[in-house]
Amino acid sequence: MLAFDGRKEVFPTFLHPMSTMNPPRLEALKQEIEAAFAGVPYPGDEHIAYSNIDFDGSRVAAAFKGKHWKELTPDELHWNEMNFLSPAGLHFYLPAYLLASLEDYDGTLNEDIRPLTIYGLTLSDEDTPRNRRIRESQLKEFAVFTPAQKRAIRSFLEYARDEWTVEFPGGDEPKQALERYWGRDWP
Repeated sequence: MLAFDGRKEVFPTFLHPMSTMNPPRLEALKQEIEAAFAGVPYPGDEHIAYSNIDFDGSRVAAAFKGKHWKELTPDELHWNEMNFLSPAGLHFYLPAYLLASLEDYDGTLNEDIRPLTIYGLTLSDEDTPRNRRIRESQLKEFAVFTPAQKRAIRSFLEYARDEWTVEFPGGDEPKQALERYWGRDWP
C-alpha cells in the first residue's frame, strides 16, 4: 500500500531500483557530466528562465538566481522544473538535474527528477502544428550543447535505459530520447 505524506504519494523503497547497480559505470558517468559542463558560464540573472512568460518561469528564475548548479539541492530541482529554463539556463543548470537523477533515492521528493529530466530531453514527435513548434523550440535549446555535453547526455540516457528498468520498463522513455536526438555519434 502506498503512503501519503501530505504532498504526494511516497512509494515503498522496494519498488525503486538502486542507481548504484553498476558503481563504476555510475561514477564514470558522474565524472563525464561534471567534466563536460565544467566551463559553462552562468547565464546571468535575467537569462535563467522564461520569467517574462509565466509565473513558473519567474519562480524558477528567482529560486536559481545567483546560484551555481552545484549548489542546488534535489528539493530545489524538484520544485523548479527544467522545462521553464531558457536555453542559456538549461545549458548551465542541466548537469544539476542529471546528477540529482543519478543519486539513490528513498521515496522522497527527488523521485520525480528522473522522469521529468528524461521527458525534458525527449523531442516531441507528433506531427501537429503545436508539436512542430515545440520540437523547433527544443532543437534550439539542444543546439547550445557542445559535442562533449551531448555525449554526456547520451551516456546519461543510456544509463537510464539500462539501469532504471522499474521506472522505465523496457527503457522506453530513455530509448525514445536517444532515438529522436541524443543517440547520434557526436563528434
